[in-house]
Amino acid sequence: MISASQLAVPCEPGSALPNLTLNEDGTQAILSWVQRNSEGVSSLMISEFVMKSGWTQPEEVVSGDTWFVNWADFPSVSVLDDGTRAVHWLDKISADTYAYGIKVSIKKKDGIWSEPVIPHSDISPAEHGFLAMRSLGDRFYLTWLDGRETLSGKPMTLRATTIDADGTVAEDYLLDDSVCDCCPVDALVSEDEAVVFYRDRDHLGVRDIAWLKDPRISTTSDDSGLIHEDNWILPGCPVNGPAVAGNPDQWATAWYTEADRIDDSEGGAGAVLLRESGKDARDDQVYRLDRGNPLGRVDIISLRDGSYVVSWLEKSGASAEILLRHWVPGSEPGETISIGITKASRESGFPKLILVENLLMVAYTAFDENGTSMIKIWADSLLIFSTRK
Repeated sequence: MISASQLAVPCEPGSALPNLTLNEDGTQAILSWVQRNSEGVSSLMISEFVMKSGWTQPEEVVSGDTWFVNWADFPSVSVLDDGTRAVHWLDKISADTYAYGIKVSIKKKDGIWSEPVIPHSDISPAEHGFLAMRSLGDRFYLTWLDGRETLSGKPMTLRATTIDADGTVAEDYLLDDSVCDCCPVDALVSEDEAVVFYRDRDHLGVRDIAWLKDPRISTTSDDSGLIHEDNWILPGCPVNGPAVAGNPDQWATAWYTEADRIDDSEGGAGAVLLRESGKDARDDQVYRLDRGNPLGRVDIISLRDGSYVVSWLEKSGASAEILLRHWVPGSEPGETISIGITKASRESGFPKLILVENLLMVAYTAFDENGTSMIKIWADSLLIFSTRK
């Protein structure tokens, strides 16, 4: 049994942008990250954590010198029920700073990685990113921010598609024609349902967290709504999207806001909020989690007992702490636990959570005394939440 500690990682110094997912039966964690060499070549790396033996030998999936490498918009992995895997990364479309697109490579179990496919039909020099890629069991569901309309002065859009296990890409389609420009997207799926979570943008500049059921996937309804009416009016994008855990009928959302009605502190330091929603929600009260000076960059996972663990970054002097809180719906969130230190700047990225069997893992980017990035993973066998209130 692993008690709260830092796990050894298979990543070289200079690595960054960690992400975590589970294999097809939930018994192994898959870590992905980006490694860059002195010539500016980026490589997407993956390794699996096997409970009895630790990390597998790192595998380089793909590399390139034309990638768009960004602190908030970074690669991910998704796995189908038969073990087929997909990875995604971002590649430049033109020399313009934010002209980039999504590429996806697929690998059958024990096979080789395919040539990349592009999920979006548009290849204009605009932003296509902040992808949420999930398994529908036999095919991949993808939803992302698509900037094809921004070239004519219109808002950022939210679009979606599916990709079969053999790499066949369905036609992409519009979900929302006005969304925040660069806040990460999240999604919950089942075999016959997909719920997408994102930062909306209305004609008055209100940028609250919204959800919608994808009508092309969901067989029960095409509902939509706001997680909460923060009424945060902002002229630009805060680069702080929602994180969600649960299932399409019952989910908890964590998010960041600086709305005056939520955070009335001097200087508007912001707030990290938490709420359960969905038709089977047990507790729809909004809870504030932060200590008063959050950066946001939230993540959340659900535990097997129906409770949740939330992570976020909070400023602490010139640094930032990675904080956790455990929440059982129907009660106040538990004690705040600090599990690591990183920079308060954008280069520290977004910590990511996963639960593999009974092991909670938190992957994040840290820095040594010379400022070189490194990936750290904090892990605990959930004992920390049974001994703290």
